[in-house]
Amino acid sequence: MSVMVYPATPAVSADLAVRMFEVMALMRAVEDRMVAMYRQGELLGSLYTGHWHEAIAVGTASALRPTDVVAPLHRDLGVHLWRGMEPWQVMASFMGKATSPTGGRDGTLHYGRLDLNIINPVSHIPNNYPIASGAAFALRYRGTDGVAMAYCGDGATSRGDFHEALNLASVMRLPVVFVVENNQFAYSTPLTHTTAASDFATKAVAYGMPGVRVDGIDVFAVHEAAAAAVARARAGDGPSLLEAVTLRMHGHAEHDPADYVPRELKEEWAKRDPVQEAGARLVELGILDAGGVAAVLERARDTALEHRNKALGMPMPEPDHEEARVYAG
Repeated sequence: MSVMVYPATPAVSADLAVRMFEVMALMRAVEDRMVAMYRQGELLGSLYTGHWHEAIAVGTASALRPTDVVAPLHRDLGVHLWRGMEPWQVMASFMGKATSPTGGRDGTLHYGRLDLNIINPVSHIPNNYPIASGAAFALRYRGTDGVAMAYCGDGATSRGDFHEALNLASVMRLPVVFVVENNQFAYSTPLTHTTAASDFATKAVAYGMPGVRVDGIDVFAVHEAAAAAVARARAGDGPSLLEAVTLRMHGHAEHDPADYVPRELKEEWAKRDPVQEAGARLVELGILDAGGVAAVLERARDTALEHRNKALGMPMPEPDHEEARVYAG
């Protein structure tokens, strides 16, 4: 299956296009800042980033309503930022601060906010797939037209909960969209060692749902594909599978040098920076000029530094508070 190509003119308003670019730029700036923080010893434990996943995170999140439920991954900071999570909250989570969404009880990436309808990511991917299916069932049971969306990587498609979630969601015609972020490596295992299929989108046919493969570097293509899947789910027509193709440009985590990725492959994908391409597209469409694009990028970098300074000054958890929110009342 070839990657689906969308029209040259995006099916979004100018305001939405600019906001998508702004959140992509902020995602990149925040993660670049956290990489520096990691190397300076300001974070506890490791750091997981989503460089070259910006278009996937923002393109899909922008297709949802705030009342829809989303179950993102550790590569999907843009989903959190789109929903309104502040960068300092993410940084505070990696620093184990008491002010983080987990209250300092998880010092890495398992942050979410139920008030924003964001389900906390988990390490056992794709456990969020069946959870999103359950959320989709609850949304329908309550009589709403809400939609759930869940993400996983290409390696996670080999697990049983991936197949179980897709099968059950299709049988029950649940309003859920499954996003596969195909970054071509499951940690250090290349795609050719995890599946004999040429792509993941065609696997949707076996579950009785539509599947589409899209360029994961093009935020407008991702948004259009996601919007179509969300509209289908909201109309009561059941789930869809969206495969977005990119390359993970950092290691699995920052302690991983990713020397298992062929140099030629990385050099080829480095030519297609999703943030740069989005900015260039806005200039091409006459929505922003070069100065406007530069201003967005500079503002994102300033915001990331401001939020880093804010998070650094926040308190660590008190030892006598360790049992709070651990046991059910």
